[in-house]
Amino acid sequence: MTTPITYEQVKRFATAWYQALDQHVPVEECYRLLAAEGLHMRFPDGDIQDFDGFKRWYERVIHLFFDENHTVHTVEALIGEASAEVRVVVGWQASWFEPPAAKSMRLSLDATQRWSVRRSDKNAYGLELVTYDATAEPFQYAPGFARL
Repeated sequence: MTTPITYEQVKRFATAWYQALDQHVPVEECYRLLAAEGLHMRFPDGDIQDFDGFKRWYERVIHLFFDENHTVHTVEALIGEASAEVRVVVGWQASWFEPPAAKSMRLSLDATQRWSVRRSDKNAYGLELVTYDATAEPFQYAPGFARL
C-alpha cells in the first residue's frame, strides 16, 4: 500500500515548480515535474499537450523574461489517494525587453492557477503536473506595472 498524498507534499511541489521557473533550469529538469502521458497546460499564449510543446514554450519564455520571482501566496488542495486538484495563488514579478525599446518593462501580478497532480516517482516530491491552467482566473495586476 502506498502512502497518501499530503498537503505538505503538494505545497513543496508547488514551491519547487516555481523555483524551477525562476531559475530557468534546463528543460529536462522541468520534464521530471510534468506528466509524460495526459499532459495539458494552458497559458495565455496557448495550450501545451506534450513535452515538445512545453519545450517550445519554455525556450521562448526563458529568453524573454528575466529577473523572475514567483511567490506562492496560497495552496489549496482536494487530495485523493493518488492525485489532487490544486488551486494556487502565486505572485509573479518579471522583467522583459522588446527591441528597440530603450528600457525593459516590469510586470507584477497575482495569478490564480488550477492544477491536477498525481503520484510519480520521477522526482523527490513524488508528484507530477497533469493539468495546469495558468489562466483559471483573470490576472490581478499591481498598479503602475506593465501588462502582458
